[in-house]
Amino acid sequence: MKGRSNHHYPRWPVLTLVLILIAGDAWSNDDAQDTRVITTPSTTSEVSVVLGKQIVRQLYDSCGLDIRYLDVPAARAVLMAEKGQSDGELARIPMAVKENAPLLPLDTPIDEARLVSVILNGDPKHSEASLEGKRIGFLNGYRMIASVLPEDVTQVATSDTFQLINLLERGRIDVALTLEWDALAAKRKNPRLSIGKPLLKAPIYHWVHKSRKDDIPCLSRALESMKASGDLDRIITDGIGPEAVQ
Repeated sequence: MKGRSNHHYPRWPVLTLVLILIAGDAWSNDDAQDTRVITTPSTTSEVSVVLGKQIVRQLYDSCGLDIRYLDVPAARAVLMAEKGQSDGELARIPMAVKENAPLLPLDTPIDEARLVSVILNGDPKHSEASLEGKRIGFLNGYRMIASVLPEDVTQVATSDTFQLINLLERGRIDVALTLEWDALAAKRKNPRLSIGKPLLKAPIYHWVHKSRKDDIPCLSRALESMKASGDLDRIITDGIGPEAVQ
């Protein structure tokens, strides 16, 4: 009959392929159930980010959960978590997260975030002086910075503390603003740096998307256990250096 093919192809290879694909999807879904994707600033050279990753990974390990970090620019990291494009964000202070965002903090903070000023060859007490009229370097994408910058400063945004200190050493900026952990690590390499008292203090939390809120009790207990055992302090001390933490 016209239009009819006389060739008959066996159907079992097609059926087998379908079954394989279905099984493959099932395996992927099972694996995904215990895997969490956490957005984190892509400034991987930052000591604060490196230590944060170690701490948060240990929390998830303690709860039997796998973790995968998605490194993106700092501002995008929290924005993606707020939009539900990840299971959470590495670590932020409350003011850096939108009030109506579907993100929930653990019951206890990881530590206290301290934003400090750094100058070169100066008295430490002067590094916390007025920033007005100065050339200020800071890390791009961190929402907390805006709250301490006067209107008349020259703003110089960089991607990491290494670039900040390089600009400071070359006389391109007058003051660098960064987190205390990163400032202490930088001072180990250049003792001429002077670190001022914190310009801003706030608790820093690991944030979980509300779709994963059932993870919070276990993660919170794991963090409290790390603090009680001294494991958290050891991670920080090893990362920054005993002489810097003292």
